[in-house]
Amino acid sequence: MLVVSNRFHVAEEYVDEFEERFRNRMGEVESMDGFVRFEFHRPVDHGHIDTETHAAVTYWESMDAFEAWTESEAFREAHRNPAPEEWFEREGNVEIHEVGFEAGSER
Repeated sequence: MLVVSNRFHVAEEYVDEFEERFRNRMGEVESMDGFVRFEFHRPVDHGHIDTETHAAVTYWESMDAFEAWTESEAFREAHRNPAPEEWFEREGNVEIHEVGFEAGSER
């Protein structure tokens, strides 16, 4: 399984608008072959300096499935109108990881 984490350093005054944009975008990625799930992560202030980092995390069956999403018309449509630059403290980044192993219990 592949985990793709798109990290955003959102300015405090734009958090509500930023989260609403993601909430309103839901729907397209879920229909893609190989898509497993989406999670939207909010930062928690626990004494660290970087508390403005949000993450949009998708899980995919494979790199091929993820790349098919990035090459799709649905992806282009979802990214056609980016958020204004002033919403962000600094440039974000994308991290891609393969699940090496896992542990846990079903909820």
